[in-house]
Amino acid sequence: MRLFLAAWLALGLALGQSVVRGLTPKEAEGLLQEAQIPYEKTGPWEFRLEMAGLKKVWLSLDFCQEDRCGVLTLGAGFTLEAPPDLETLNAWNRERRLSRAYLDPSGAAWVEADLDLTGGVSLGAVRAFLDLFAEEILPDFMEHIGFEP
Repeated sequence: MRLFLAAWLALGLALGQSVVRGLTPKEAEGLLQEAQIPYEKTGPWEFRLEMAGLKKVWLSLDFCQEDRCGVLTLGAGFTLEAPPDLETLNAWNRERRLSRAYLDPSGAAWVEADLDLTGGVSLGAVRAFLDLFAEEILPDFMEHIGFEP
């Protein structure tokens, strides 16, 4: 996984040399359109995406000043007949560095990942973050908790 991430980030740096220190909601929409990720804007700072066979993956813009936001968060929740135990979620958190897992108050298992834009990242790195979540994190988490889409 680390090798995959390094390759994606290197590719992102090579493909998108424009550096951003935050995104506006309109810029986020442009990136989603360019990446051909189906989405619906559900609030001023939030989008519902379709990725990895799921219809409810959330993209949230956070740490916003005026209209520019410095943190991009991707997350998805999974409701199972029996929620995963804390040992399973702790194993995820212990073994993975780029995402976190938790149970919400209703017992749904969530996986989230953040990308901090405030220090400046290339647009290619933002695209790589979207790809990493869709192609690695979500499928691995679904397998880890035994969820079938």
